[in-house]
Amino acid sequence: MASATPRGEGFLTLLCKKNFLLLWLAQLVSMTVLNASNYALIIFINQVTGSTTLIGLAIIFFSLPAVLFGAPAGVFVDRRNKRRVLFYSNCLRAIATFGFVFSLLINRTQLVPVYLLTFLVSGIGQFFSPAEGASIPMLVSGDELMPALSLFQVTFMLSNALGFLLFAPLILSFVPTFTTGGVTVMPIASLYFIMAVLYLVCAGLIALIPAHTFVEPKKQPKTTTSELTAESLGVLETVWYEMLQAWTFIRRRPMLFESVIQLSFAGILLLVIGELATPLVTRLLHLPAASMAFVFSPAGIGLVLSSLVMPRVTKALGKSRTIFFGALALAVMIVLLPLSTLLMQDLEGRGLPVELLHVILVGAIMFLAGSAINFINIPANTSMQEQTPEWIKGRVLALQLVIYNAGSIPVVLLIGGISDRFQLPTVLYVLALSIVVFAGWGLFYERKPHRRAQEAEEEESEQAEKQPEEIVG
Repeated sequence: MASATPRGEGFLTLLCKKNFLLLWLAQLVSMTVLNASNYALIIFINQVTGSTTLIGLAIIFFSLPAVLFGAPAGVFVDRRNKRRVLFYSNCLRAIATFGFVFSLLINRTQLVPVYLLTFLVSGIGQFFSPAEGASIPMLVSGDELMPALSLFQVTFMLSNALGFLLFAPLILSFVPTFTTGGVTVMPIASLYFIMAVLYLVCAGLIALIPAHTFVEPKKQPKTTTSELTAESLGVLETVWYEMLQAWTFIRRRPMLFESVIQLSFAGILLLVIGELATPLVTRLLHLPAASMAFVFSPAGIGLVLSSLVMPRVTKALGKSRTIFFGALALAVMIVLLPLSTLLMQDLEGRGLPVELLHVILVGAIMFLAGSAINFINIPANTSMQEQTPEWIKGRVLALQLVIYNAGSIPVVLLIGGISDRFQLPTVLYVLALSIVVFAGWGLFYERKPHRRAQEAEEEESEQAEKQPEEIVG
């Protein structure tokens, strides 16, 4: 474990640690590539079909692997060297991304290979995400965990900005179409080629981290012969048995269960916003779909800037209040989006120029909405990490991804159906109402008696961590 860093020294102290810096850079590059790929995918499908439903289908293909493979991936990550998992997952994602290039060179209007490759890249990512999350506590001390997670959240949001606002839009706009060997190479194919190379760069960064830094505390549970066979990919019964252990572990700890649900809800919100991004730009602002990156840039800025102050805000308000206020603020911002359109229509009827004013107003709303999402995401993520011991962390993180992605599929389909049948303002009002219900659930859950018994359960958990026993008999 890395030596402790005094409180208050912040992100710069963490980045001065070489091994943590390498992991952070790998996350920055890989997440930037992933977000650039998502942007390119939305633009590509919109150009080929103009269908919001097919954009939602792409999101489902990206989410489905977590439901199918997330649980086995968590068990696999818990029993494997995290460094190797991170290295090989980046290598495999590079190969799959080269597959995108090959598919686009053959037929750039064919969507089936694009959906299948999206499924494949997401499937590989099910191993990368829990391995990365489980690696962070190995490279920092307990006092550094909150700042480290906050920094990774900053990086997550920064990568959104870099991928959506700079990397993908610039390459698609300025890299020319060219012909080589009788094959026409479109800008989107060039983009995917560069992304594949960057995945290889990520693998190289992970390889530079010494193997001994990924040694976990020796608190592994005693395993039976059947559990040891989980190291073989063919023994699915043991895999699902151990994921049942993880689920029981979560359900017996109300605070952990609440943080898992809250973190999953925040992730689903981001997916829904991604699904509605093109309609928001084209129907609400009447701008071309290519303007999506620049319209959503204030939200990215809000996400990054709010991440910088979240440790102080959370310390002042407490995690529960921070999440509650963040959910309410986000609901208000979503309601203000259609209301801003009504306001602009009223001003336009009075002969006032409103196009620029509307863009500025929507930008301000998006900035505040991006900040509000962090009020949910970072405290919930920190709470989940703090309450999960190392010996089961990979399974808990993977199970959280399963819950998030399983929940996202019906939500994306529901939002798509509502969007097809009703006008965009109706969709936004339904979304805001759902967020208010979520905030109310959190407030109700906080006051349940089992939350007040959490300290006793944590003491029992600490004893179990010293010599973990089977949770499910």
